[in-house]
Amino acid sequence: PTGNLDPETTREILTLMHGLTTSGCSVIMATHDHASMEEFPGKILKCEDGKVLLVEKTYESE
Repeated sequence: PTGNLDPETTREILTLMHGLTTSGCSVIMATHDHASMEEFPGKILKCEDGKVLLVEKTYESE
């Protein structure tokens, strides 16, 4: 959701999405930016060729 956005707008979008997750909403997002997803509470599903390879909890959801 943040491809080709300037850094300030990227921060705003990620802050908004983080707020949604911490308020109890589910957020489904497809991204190649793995580092930014580590900050979100919940789970990360890693997929390749249409198959789920790994499901892991982020540090905030442990």
